[in-house]
Amino acid sequence: MGKLVFYGATSLDGYLATDDDNLDWLTQLTGIPTDAGTAVLSQMTNAIMGRVTYDYVAQQAPNAPFNPANPQMHNYVLTRQNRLNLPHTTFTQQDVVTLAQDLRRQPGNTWIVGGQAVLTPLLAANLVDTLYLQLAPILLGHGKRLFGDLTNPQRFTLLQAHQLGPLAELVYQRSN
Repeated sequence: MGKLVFYGATSLDGYLATDDDNLDWLTQLTGIPTDAGTAVLSQMTNAIMGRVTYDYVAQQAPNAPFNPANPQMHNYVLTRQNRLNLPHTTFTQQDVVTLAQDLRRQPGNTWIVGGQAVLTPLLAANLVDTLYLQLAPILLGHGKRLFGDLTNPQRFTLLQAHQLGPLAELVYQRSN
């Protein structure tokens, strides 16, 4: 059985992107180790993400694999648009919780990419096994939040805290 892993960065005040989906505040940081994330992301066989995230990454690096640490990783992009699937990308209208449950039954780990539309329903369904949160040294004040409203508290146990250049990385595992 595979695990569902969130791996991503936020501002200190919990924003994933600006209101217009810009990540310059993160991508322009200097001093992040070139191998940051490689050990974790190389273990991902699938990714679940929203269309906005997929489109942003495809625009920024059009000829690069979505996950350079594992170029064979398969992407599942949640969208209401009709798009043709690509060799490593499936565009789907499937419910994120159902998709995650299906992928969890398969061998290999799934990377949860993106914000609250993807992450919050998975947290509410108790499907997220591990959170890798990188905190960037900036307060954005507004933008797109990583976490949405939850009906019930979600408990995690801190496994690690370490520095990745200007980022603080916190690793949490779901508490039973």
